[in-house]
Amino acid sequence: MRVVKLFLLFPLFVCCCQPAPSPEADTVDTVTEVLDTVPRTSVTFILGSDQSANNQYYTMANHYYRLNPDERTEVVVDNLTSLKQVIGWLNSHPDTVNDRPYGLVNLVSHGNEFIDLQATVTPHGARISAASLRQAMADSTLPTLDSGIVDSRTLVFLHGCAVGQNQSLLDALAKVFGTATVKASKLFEYYVYLSPNHNPQSIRHYYARNWYSFYHPDSTIDEKVMVRQLRRRYPDDKVDWRAGLRRRFQNNPAELYHYSFIVPVRYTEFYASPADKPSVASSKKRQQWVDSHPDFCRLLDSTRVPRKYYQFKFYRVTGLDENDNLLLGLEVRARGGVVCLIQPLVAPDTLVGPYAPFVPAPDDSSIFAFSRGL
Repeated sequence: MRVVKLFLLFPLFVCCCQPAPSPEADTVDTVTEVLDTVPRTSVTFILGSDQSANNQYYTMANHYYRLNPDERTEVVVDNLTSLKQVIGWLNSHPDTVNDRPYGLVNLVSHGNEFIDLQATVTPHGARISAASLRQAMADSTLPTLDSGIVDSRTLVFLHGCAVGQNQSLLDALAKVFGTATVKASKLFEYYVYLSPNHNPQSIRHYYARNWYSFYHPDSTIDEKVMVRQLRRRYPDDKVDWRAGLRRRFQNNPAELYHYSFIVPVRYTEFYASPADKPSVASSKKRQQWVDSHPDFCRLLDSTRVPRKYYQFKFYRVTGLDENDNLLLGLEVRARGGVVCLIQPLVAPDTLVGPYAPFVPAPDDSSIFAFSRGL
């Protein structure tokens, strides 16, 4: 017996028709249109805190959605880290002033298009991914949004790095939010101070193109190897790859730069008896184990990191079955190395400054992805 667990770290128009008149009366067709012009409240959830002074993503987003005249929201909540907490907050804070569902719900989290978000499903639980959300809904882990909190005119805007490329994640999140529309950018998003003294009111929101190259976590990042890989992967893009690989931090918001990160994948398999547990004592046996598990291989391939750039480590684990019998198992932790080059998009119109951010149309499907749960 095997038990497998997968982990992936319009206006409102109401038409009222009059009753049919008597034959003797003159017939006049009338239609009454009622336009919902009552304003709706917007709220932003900052779902994390910065771990490094060199990357103040959450801090700047917090200031931006409080102070920016174009994108600020009436409410900013910065003490939650999980989707369960977000739903709980929304349920306990209905808009009693306007008596309407929320108009905009911003979710700000580090994330990547490969697997998941940094924010978790539950406090200290699994990171938010398509798989973890489906599991949470199957287990009834997440509370249901009360009626009147969101509706078909609510927009849930997920702000993370290119997470709009992960349609399965958006589809799973849309099921959590019911009739609301979920939106996310296919491009990178980040926030930048435009003043040398880091005035919070100078923070701007940028979108950026990005390119990926890969490396094995057991090796160092070799510039020449990366340049060759990028040229091979993106033959039609005229980009100074070497300059981007040498620049970890920008001198101005228009510069090409890079950062590196690890994509983690975990897979756990339990066995009913020690005799069922395979040996992974040698590198050859470990490779055989990987090759004989198509579910695990599909999980790796779903990240779009080529398999040869993964490092695999195996760990003994124990668990309990439904009858509290002890199960022995293996946990496989795979790590793939990624180097991401980022080119911010600036507006051609420089009337508001030399580094004005490009602002895409809200419904541009080449930049944004959308999903609706119901």
